[in-house]
Amino acid sequence: MEYVVFTDESYITDSRFQSLTAFSIHKNAWDKAKSELNNILASSNVTEFKWQKLNNAKNYFCAEKIIDFIFNNLSNFQMRIDILIWDTYDSRHQIYGRDDMANYERMFFHLLSASMKRRPKSAKWDIRPDQRNGIDWHTVHKCLSAKGRQQNFHHDIFGYFISDPHYFIESFQEQCSNVEPLIQVADLFSGLAVFSKESYASFVQWKQQKTPILFEEECMSFSNRQNYRFRLLEFFDRRCKADKYGVSLESKQCLFTYNPKNPINFWYYEPQHNSDKAPVKENNKML
Repeated sequence: MEYVVFTDESYITDSRFQSLTAFSIHKNAWDKAKSELNNILASSNVTEFKWQKLNNAKNYFCAEKIIDFIFNNLSNFQMRIDILIWDTYDSRHQIYGRDDMANYERMFFHLLSASMKRRPKSAKWDIRPDQRNGIDWHTVHKCLSAKGRQQNFHHDIFGYFISDPHYFIESFQEQCSNVEPLIQVADLFSGLAVFSKESYASFVQWKQQKTPILFEEECMSFSNRQNYRFRLLEFFDRRCKADKYGVSLESKQCLFTYNPKNPINFWYYEPQHNSDKAPVKENNKML
């Protein structure tokens, strides 16, 4: 089996909650998916979809078409979308001198290794992250390759056995999101994940104001940006429920997937133990 995975992040520099998405697809479906996404962009008059530009009708309807494309092709293109969200106020991240670049590298490693291990063993992978300055991609590639080659030992009544390697990395290459629309899908899901976490209370108020009431109440005013993003969150939530993909919005007050095996997996990182801390910059290690 051969797969390609595309990654992009959102809210990395200026938000309490940050996210990174791995959007993977069977390699044989890559060209067709790219062609269909390019057609969506062209028909929407959008050169490149970016979550940060989702503040008008043109970009909203483009995002809606992308989500429809995902749901319509999840199975036949063998898609997976794993979205990792972390809280910079938790015990792992709220430390002096945190090295955000090194932390990004570790989160990338956690996300990619978990996502690739959810595919059949010994699958071959091409990894295509969005271009990002300051990341030591060589080391990330090397660590992921070493993890993939690991084999598990187990035994039963018939004796000891060694499992196949988890995965093999065939290529690892940065790409520009403006020429690779599958990276733009990762950007959309990263943005939607954090937005659902940060804006859930306002989303509930927005939905309530859409429902007619007998008595006048003071209404909140929402910006165009908020209105279009609330509409998209509602649209995505309806599609998840209609197709029974196990993605919850109300229970955790954000997009969340209880079963990580599901093909759309919103995963909130939690510190694993007391020593699980984000890396710190070299000049702060001895302070």
